[in-house]
Amino acid sequence: MKRIIVATVSVAALVLGMAGCANPEIESEGQQTEAADIVASVEKNDEIAALLPEEFADGFTISINTDVEPIKFVDSDGNIAGLNPDLLRAAARVLGTEAEFEEGTFDGLMPGLEAKRFDVIASVADFVERQTYIDFIDYMRNGTAIITNVDFEKDEITREDFCGLSIGYARGTSQQASLEEIAAECVASGSPELEINGYNDTGAGILSVKSGEADAFWGDFPQMAYNVKKTPDTFKIVYEEQKSILGIGIHKDNAELRDALQAALLQLVEDGTYDALMEKWGLSDSALPEMDINSDISMEG
Repeated sequence: MKRIIVATVSVAALVLGMAGCANPEIESEGQQTEAADIVASVEKNDEIAALLPEEFADGFTISINTDVEPIKFVDSDGNIAGLNPDLLRAAARVLGTEAEFEEGTFDGLMPGLEAKRFDVIASVADFVERQTYIDFIDYMRNGTAIITNVDFEKDEITREDFCGLSIGYARGTSQQASLEEIAAECVASGSPELEINGYNDTGAGILSVKSGEADAFWGDFPQMAYNVKKTPDTFKIVYEEQKSILGIGIHKDNAELRDALQAALLQLVEDGTYDALMEKWGLSDSALPEMDINSDISMEG
């Protein structure tokens, strides 16, 4: 029996990263309950389910990293939660199948998909260079942001201000390449060194800022904004970039699975489930309901 598996980052690392936040589960607890009710109300669509290849009738494997609250995270009960898992669970209900999730690191998602250890990755920024063997169903706009402690000397910085700072990133993300490039520019210009620190997951990077180990952390905008919203007395955003979209990735060899999943997601748009989930997780402004495959707004990383 073939099952859906979603890979995520280490739960222990994520819990550690959230430990410094006062009651972080309280704000999202009601959202999780309401979102679960929305997912449970979704019914199978026989016409769309017929598009699903027979080999996936009992499920398809999904690999996911769960360190991007509120998009995908591990809740206080150890369950995978957030917009992306809810959306995939709802899509699976449309298809008359099930979704299971397995944890893994971000930098293992795309190699694992290429090696066909699982069928779907969720979710990853849809950059053109990643489309070599992956088709992305683009479901929301995304960006990046840098957070610091609230007592950081500036409320806003530019790339020219990065030199002399210590900034963290999650390994395997586009922020890593950007920071490596800027660090080289700092050296070439004779400016103070930009110290960059890689972490296995975003939670550890956020904790490094709270503890003072690093000046800042550069991560996905939704999670950075979510942490600031939860603990405004601890963190602030000093830099933003809105330049990417998030996609659900399927290997190009699995075109039938891709098309069935896209049809299921479009059904969720049509019946209002997509909008309801985006609203419950506070992400309505990032909605991308067209569910295009490798859309024209995909950008190079």
